Amino acid sequence: MTEPAVPAFAVVGRVNKGKSSVVSTLVEDDGVRVDKEPGTTRVCTRFPFRADDGRVLCAAIDTPGFEEAPRALAWLQERESSAADRSALVARFVATFRGGAEFADECALLTPILDGAAILYVVDASLPYRRNYEAEMEILRWTGRPRMALVNRIGGDDHVDEWKRALNQYFSVVRDFDAHRSGFAERIGLLRAFRELDDAARPASTRPCAHSRPIGNGVASAPRRSSPSSSPTG
Repeated sequence: MTEPAVPAFAVVGRVNKGKSSVVSTLVEDDGVRVDKEPGTTRVCTRFPFRADDGRVLCAAIDTPGFEEAPRALAWLQERESSAADRSALVARFVATFRGGAEFADECALLTPILDGAAILYVVDASLPYRRNYEAEMEILRWTGRPRMALVNRIGGDDHVDEWKRALNQYFSVVRDFDAHRSGFAERIGLLRAFRELDDAARPASTRPCAHSRPIGNGVASAPRRSSPSSSPTG
């Protein structure tokens, strides 16, 4: 049976920065593949966040990491004529390179965003900020979709303040998150922030359901484990 359309957010970022761990933590699904080897995620996979009664409130989409963001941004900038046309130009980029080896990961991660998903951009706060991240953040800005940045605390070093100063230039919401230690309240808080970011998420996530817990002005409950659905890369 096909599930009704629900608000979705694409979890994006560079390879090996904890995107899959964030998805696994948010939806409490051990089926999300998490590997130390960079580039483990090769396809976009959709994981539902369910209420106790089985209704899907929203969905997280695990995506491949950016691989060639500076070259992709250069392609876009060479063809830009107006800021008003940027989202259409991103769609043109995906249509041009879809199915090929060049920009395969960029096309894969941008596809659900162009289809309407909001953006959850994940960075590793254990590493210092570098300007070469700006190309991927700029591409995400060009999509025109609602954007939230998530500062994932993966290692021992802490560069959170540095990252936040940069991320605030590109994202309207920036939050801390520990994918390995966050409990239910932290997960719900993140989903609530996402709901506030994207008005399209409100109808599905604020309707009361049986055996749910109140969160702010809406309700949510612990997610039920479920099987993901995948789409081919490119």
